[in-house]
Amino acid sequence: MAEKKSVKKIAEKEDSKNLGISGFTLSILSIILIGWYGLIISIISFTFCYIQQKKNPIKMGKIGIILSIIGFVLSLIFIIVYAIYLYPLIQQQIMSAQ
Repeated sequence: MAEKKSVKKIAEKEDSKNLGISGFTLSILSIILIGWYGLIISIISFTFCYIQQKKNPIKMGKIGIILSIIGFVLSLIFIIVYAIYLYPLIQQQIMSAQ
């Protein structure tokens, strides 16, 4: 009887780490996919890691939060640079080609 309880607790602990690991993975992906996709993925990864840290704090969850914030900031910078500099430049080139 005691063995079943300990096995069940171990299984619950392993299941409780899943959000942190998936949030960590998504935060790395948000840094790679800078732009609108990176922005959305960084919000999702931050949410996963935040929930993980509230339930059962692990190191990957903390690192995932930091990386998702970095991915969010990089995505915002890219979107702002694209909107201010690149988009008008592309429009100008299209107009001059016609």
